[in-house]
Amino acid sequence: MVEDEAHTLYQANIRQNLPTIVCGDYVYCTFENEIPVVLQLIERTNELARVSYGQRKKLIAANLDQIFIVIAPKPEPSPSLIDRYLIAIKAFDIPMGIIINKSDMIDEQSDFSFIEEYQQAFDIEILFTSQNDPDSIATLQAALMGKTSIFVGQSGVGKSSLTNAVIPNLSLQTQRISATTGLGNHTTSATTLYYLNDHQGALIDSPGVRSFNVDHLTIESIHNGFPDVVRFTRQCKFSNCNHLQDPGCAVAQAIEENLLSERRVDSYLQILRSSG
Repeated sequence: MVEDEAHTLYQANIRQNLPTIVCGDYVYCTFENEIPVVLQLIERTNELARVSYGQRKKLIAANLDQIFIVIAPKPEPSPSLIDRYLIAIKAFDIPMGIIINKSDMIDEQSDFSFIEEYQQAFDIEILFTSQNDPDSIATLQAALMGKTSIFVGQSGVGKSSLTNAVIPNLSLQTQRISATTGLGNHTTSATTLYYLNDHQGALIDSPGVRSFNVDHLTIESIHNGFPDVVRFTRQCKFSNCNHLQDPGCAVAQAIEENLLSERRVDSYLQILRSSG
């Protein structure tokens, strides 16, 4: 689907010689027999992508102003998944935040202590939201205004519910999309862009994932996703230190002195090994 400057939606055809086009892309179109045809993809400012099964790069969205990783008490948060998201986000230096949704469900069994690791490593905004707390939804709406944002995270954390909460006329937008595609009511099986009130911003809702593979990115991108760890790897006595039991390892010393999260180090080493 494409949309013109008047916000009219069209089901479009795409010239076969074009690269993959994703939600958030800008394109040039022309009409052939009253059907829009995409002729050219305009260069992106950034993109969010992961590696899918078969090691193929799978684009998710493009031209983003900010990314919010959504977590919740249930399903249990996966810090290793967040680590991978952050690598991909930092690769394009996209502003980011973490939303702890369903905050009214947080109890003594909920463990969000790992959030401090990200606050120490990145300049990152943390928002607490709940469907039962209108003030938290208003705060999130304010954070989204004037920008193109995307919610990413595990299935079941409430990304679509949050989208419904911050966009009161969402049902009208989904009906409009369904009427254009002829595919019935939209569910989050595809990445879709919706507008905040009066088009004062856009929010992209993406399908939930269980894993987020970043094998398509460089070793340098992995380093950039772990500035807290790399700060100490550069201080190790030997340049080929494996940061396990090597003598003169500044990483091991930092862990011992509680200056560095052992979990983050383990995640960093695991991702480096998996990247080949």
